[in-house]
Amino acid sequence: MSAAPGADPNRGTDDPSPEIERVYRRVLRRETSASRSGTVVVAMLLTVLLAAAVVFAAAVVLLGQRVLGVDPRAVVDTAVRAPAGLDTTVVVTIGAIVAVVGLVFLLRGLLPQRRPRHTLPSDRLAVVVDDEVLASAAARAARSATRLGPDAAVGTVGRRTVDVVLRPAAGVDVPVIDATEAVQRELDAVAAQPTVTPHVRVQPTGRVDG
Repeated sequence: MSAAPGADPNRGTDDPSPEIERVYRRVLRRETSASRSGTVVVAMLLTVLLAAAVVFAAAVVLLGQRVLGVDPRAVVDTAVRAPAGLDTTVVVTIGAIVAVVGLVFLLRGLLPQRRPRHTLPSDRLAVVVDDEVLASAAARAARSATRLGPDAAVGTVGRRTVDVVLRPAAGVDVPVIDATEAVQRELDAVAAQPTVTPHVRVQPTGRVDG
């Protein structure tokens, strides 16, 4: 759970100031969104290495020196002439690889990266809950409604859905509607945001206990 600073003492605890509300939103956004720092670090390292290589090569060319007995100007001239003598498949493959790498970095920078968490409503705190907790609560509600054993229900949570799989013993009928209603009541009580919808299903093959 993450909590922002307390509300303005001159206001009611149920009516936080706009400044506190902004702090809440910022905390919730930080706690539910994955950091892009790893991607940024990798991109910056690649950029720095490429820039350093270009500067080093330019300095060597200006000084008329060789690197390990190789003239950098000859390497550049060969690279410029290479596409004309290379097989088209090789050129297309290299270009596709470069394009895919660039696209990956672009998407990592633009698309939101969500952590497996949801927010909970609160007038006094900025509250987040792990999806595993929601899944456990949904599975427990389904087990209570169907009177199944501790390992007979498994829940998984997505951004907008909660999937609960019931695994009764072979030959045992399970009231799926009752389980769905129980999970819905549990989710309504929690009121997680974004709102999640329950989907309850029974595993086709029953367990064989014993």
